[in-house]
Amino acid sequence: MWKSTDGGRTFDSIFDDQSSQSIGSIAIAPSDPNVIYVGGGEGNPRGNVAIGLGIWRSTDAGASWKHVWKTYGQIGEMVVDPGNSDIAFAAVLGSPFGPNEDRGIYRTQDGGESWERVLYKDADTGASVVAIDPNNPRIVFAGLWQFRRTPWTATSGGPGSGLYRSDDGGTTWKQLTGSGLPEGDWGKVGVAIAPSDSSRVYALIEAKEGGLFRSDDAGKTFKRINGHAVLRQRAWYYTVLTVDPFDPDVVWVPQVPLLRSIDGGKSFQQVDGPYHGDHHDIWIDPADPSHVYSGNDGGIDISHDGGATWSNPPLALAQFYNIDVDDRVPYHVGGTIQDWGTASGPNDCWHNTGCNLGDWSFVGGGEAGDFVYDRKRPGHIYAGEYGGYISHYVEGTGQYRMVTAWPANPSGIKPKDLKHRYQWTAPIADSPHHAGRLYHGAEVVFQSDDQGQSWQAISPDLTRNDRSKQEWSGGPITGDITGVETYNTVFSIAESPLQAGLIWVGSDDGLVHVTDNGGKDWRLVTPKGLPEWATIESIEPSRFDAGTAYVVAHRYRLDDRKPYVFRTRDFGKTWAALGKGLPSDLPLWVVREDEQDARMLYLGTDSGVWFSRDEGVRWQELKLNLPAVTVTDLEARHGDLIVATRGRALWVLDDVATLRAQLRHAPDQHALLYVGEGVRARFDGRWDFERPGEIEGKPYGASISYWLPEALKPEQELKIEVLAADGGLLRTLSSIATPAKYGEDDPDEPMSAPEPELTVTKGLNRIAYDLRAQGARRIGAKLDMGNPESGPLLVPGAYRLRLIQGTRISEGTLQVVADPRTTLPAEDLQANFAFGRNTIALLDRSLRTIESFAGITAQLADLRKRLATRSDLVPLLGQLEKAEAQARSLERGLHNPDATVVYDVLAGREGGAKLYSQLAPLYDWSQSSDHAPTQGMKDRLQELAAELASHEAELQQLVDDHLQPIEAALDAANVPHIVH
Repeated sequence: MWKSTDGGRTFDSIFDDQSSQSIGSIAIAPSDPNVIYVGGGEGNPRGNVAIGLGIWRSTDAGASWKHVWKTYGQIGEMVVDPGNSDIAFAAVLGSPFGPNEDRGIYRTQDGGESWERVLYKDADTGASVVAIDPNNPRIVFAGLWQFRRTPWTATSGGPGSGLYRSDDGGTTWKQLTGSGLPEGDWGKVGVAIAPSDSSRVYALIEAKEGGLFRSDDAGKTFKRINGHAVLRQRAWYYTVLTVDPFDPDVVWVPQVPLLRSIDGGKSFQQVDGPYHGDHHDIWIDPADPSHVYSGNDGGIDISHDGGATWSNPPLALAQFYNIDVDDRVPYHVGGTIQDWGTASGPNDCWHNTGCNLGDWSFVGGGEAGDFVYDRKRPGHIYAGEYGGYISHYVEGTGQYRMVTAWPANPSGIKPKDLKHRYQWTAPIADSPHHAGRLYHGAEVVFQSDDQGQSWQAISPDLTRNDRSKQEWSGGPITGDITGVETYNTVFSIAESPLQAGLIWVGSDDGLVHVTDNGGKDWRLVTPKGLPEWATIESIEPSRFDAGTAYVVAHRYRLDDRKPYVFRTRDFGKTWAALGKGLPSDLPLWVVREDEQDARMLYLGTDSGVWFSRDEGVRWQELKLNLPAVTVTDLEARHGDLIVATRGRALWVLDDVATLRAQLRHAPDQHALLYVGEGVRARFDGRWDFERPGEIEGKPYGASISYWLPEALKPEQELKIEVLAADGGLLRTLSSIATPAKYGEDDPDEPMSAPEPELTVTKGLNRIAYDLRAQGARRIGAKLDMGNPESGPLLVPGAYRLRLIQGTRISEGTLQVVADPRTTLPAEDLQANFAFGRNTIALLDRSLRTIESFAGITAQLADLRKRLATRSDLVPLLGQLEKAEAQARSLERGLHNPDATVVYDVLAGREGGAKLYSQLAPLYDWSQSSDHAPTQGMKDRLQELAAELASHEAELQQLVDDHLQPIEAALDAANVPHIVH
C-alpha cells in the first residue's frame, strides 16, 4: 500500500506493519478522505497469486489500520457509500483454489465493525465487481464470477456468473438477464456507472457473445455496443472499466494496451505513452478528469493532461520469481521479474549518489524462468523465460544468445501435445564442480557441458505424467495457455556442492528423485509425509554433509495452506518432517542453509522469512523491518541473506553473523555481538541529481552490532572506541550527539541537531561504522573550504573495538579490507593515513590557538567593562584595551572571525583564506585518493606548520608581554586573574 501527497511524484509505503501485503482493492470514502478500506488479495488471480487475508480500515488517512474482517481469499473491488463513510461494500471472490463459503457481496453499515453477506450464489462462485450509483447510493450493481484454479488449469465461467442490481442499498438483489444481455454461461463481469449520468451503465462481460454492453435506462435494458476481441482477451486477467466523471461517453478499458472510447463505447483507440502494458485499473480524479492513473504490471503510470503524456514513478514493487548471487566485490544480485524481464546489479555502489536503477541492467531471459550466474566466468549470465527459453548473456557485449535445448513456441498448445513440457519457471542450475555445465528442467533433466551450445537428456520423465492434467486451459469461454498451467514438469534442480554428480530433482506434481552418478541412475525418494500433487518448490543440498538435503513443497494451489518442509540425512532414504513453530496455514517457498552454521536454516514463506537454529526442528519469525510479503527465493551468501519477494522487490539482511552471535548470547548481558568486515572503498562521482530511481543501498563501512539488556537514559553515555593494534586510540563513537556548528537558519550550512553515532535501545542495536579515524574539531566560524571533521580512512588491517558503558567493557575485532579495485602498495595507504592524521593534529592545534585568542579577547573585553568605573585603574584600562586589540588581531591571522557568510572570505577584505582555511582544504585534497601525499602537499604542510608555530609563539608572547603584567596589576588591586 503506497501513498503520495504530491500528486504521484513520490510515494511512501504505509501498510508495512500489517499481516499481509497482498492487496486487491482500495476505496477512499468520498465524504471523508481520511477513511480508507482495503481488500486483500488480487481480483485477477494468476497461478501463483498471493492469498488475501480480509479487509482493513483506516480513519486517519493510512497512519494506522484495523483488520476489520478476516478471511482467506481475494477481494477485487471495494466501494464506499458517497455520503456515509460507515457504509461500504466488498466484492469477495474467495479462494481461487477451491470451494469457499466466504464468497459474494458483503456490506458493512457500521464502519467495518460487522459485515453481512448480502449477495451469494454458491461455494464455487465469488464476486468480481460492485458499483454504487454516486448520485443515488440505493442503486448498487454487482457481478458474480465462477472461477477456479488448479496447478494445471484455470476455469473462468459457468452458470454461477451473472450481473445483479439492488434498488435498496444492497439488501435485496435481482439478477439481470435477457434485455440485450448475452445468453449462455458467463465468465468474469465488470460494471461501471457514469458519475455524470446515472442512467448510463456499462457492463463488460466474458461470454461466447460477450463484449461491452451499454444501458441508457439505468440497467433495465442493455445493448452490446462493442464485441471486439481486444476488449475481452484474457478476460480473467482484465474485464474492468472506468467512466469519465464528467462525460458519460468517455470510457477507459484497461487491457494489454490501455484503451479509451470517446463515443460511448462504439469504438476504442489505444492510448499511447504509458511506460508499461498489461493495465488492470484506471482511476480518474473526480474533480479533474485530466488526472488519470493507470495500475499495471509495471507499477503505475500517471497523466496530468488526460492521457497525452505520462510519468512513471519508480516503486519497489517488483515480483521476483528466482534470484542468484555472484562472487564479485561488491557482489551482484539478479533475477527474473514478473512482466519486467530480468535485472542484474550490484549490492553496493561505490559512487557519490548511491545505487540507482541505472546501475541495474537487463541481462537476457524474460519475466519467468530461472536465473544463474556462471560461477567460473564473472559477468556470464543464464536467464530463463516461459516455454523453456534460456539465454546466455555476457555483460558489456549486448548479445543475448538463445541456448534452449528445444526451441519451440508452446503458446496455445495443449501440454500433452508438446515434445517437451517446460513450466513457467522452468529451473536452471549450474554445476558447482564442472565449469560451463548447466542443467535445465522440462519433464526430463537436460545437461549442457558447453554453456548451452548443445544439450542431452540425463534422465527419464521424472514426473507423474498424468495426461488428464495436460489439457486445454482457461475455458470454458476464453482459453488461456501460456505455460503457467503446463503440468507434470521438473520444478527444481540442485547439485550437491560436496559431491559431483549428486543431483536432486523435484517435480510440480509431488515427486523427488536423486542420482549420485550424474544421471545414469535415478531413485524415487519422495518424502512419505508429503501428500500427492504437491509442488516441490525448493531443494537445498547441504553445504556440510553430502547425505543431507532439505525439501520445501506447497499445495496452496490445491487449497491446502499447510507448510511442508523435510530433511534427509541419508540421501533420501528417510525423511523427517520439520514444522514445529510454523503456523499451520503458512505455505512455504524456499529453504536455505546458512553458509557457516549447519544448524541454521532460513525459510521463505507466504509471510516473510523464518529461521531455525537447530536444523529445522523449531522455527521462529525473522521479521525486523521486512513486510509480511511472500518470499519466493533466498540466497545465504557473502555473509548476507538476500531476499526476493513477490511484490516488494529485493531486500538484504546484511551480516547474518549478527543473528548467529545473538542466538549464542545471554540476553541479560551487555555485549559487542558482531563486527562485520569493512571494505575500504572510495566512491566515484556521478551526475545524478534527480534521483528518480533511487535504491536504498547498503550503508558504507563495517556493520557493528551490540546488545543492551536495557535501554540507556539520555545522560548515560555508550561509547565504542576504535584502537590500533598497539592500543592507540583512533576514534570514539558516542551515544551523545555533538552540537551543530551552525544553526538551522545559517545562510551557508543550515544544520539540524546531529544524530548520535550510537543507538541505545533495548536488545539488538546495529550501526554502520564509516572506517574513519577521528577527524578534526570543526571551527565554529565560517570555513571557506574543506571538511576536516571527516577523519582519514583506516588502512587495511586488524583493529580493536571496545564497547564501553560505565565500567562494563566488551571487546571485538574489526578487519578492514583493501578496495579490490586499487593496486596501490600498502606503503602509499599508510603514508596517506599518516599525512591525514598529521594535518588533523595541526587543525586541532590551530583551533586551540584560535580559541585561546578568542577567549583572551572576550575576557579582556569583559574585564574592561567591569573595571570602567575604577578610577584607580585608569592606566590598567589602557593596557587592557591594547592587549584586547592585539589578541583580536592575532586571531585574525589564523581564520576569518568577522565573516558572516562564506563569500566574505572570498571577497578578500580581511586578506582572504587564513591558516585554518588553508589546512582544511589541504587535508581534503590529500584524502581524495589513497595515494601517498605529493611533494607539493608535504612542502605545503611544512609551511603551514611553521606558520602555526609562529602564531603559537605570538600567543605565548601575548601572554608574556601583556597578560602577565596585567595579571600582576590585578593581583595588586585584588581583582581576579584572567584565565588563558
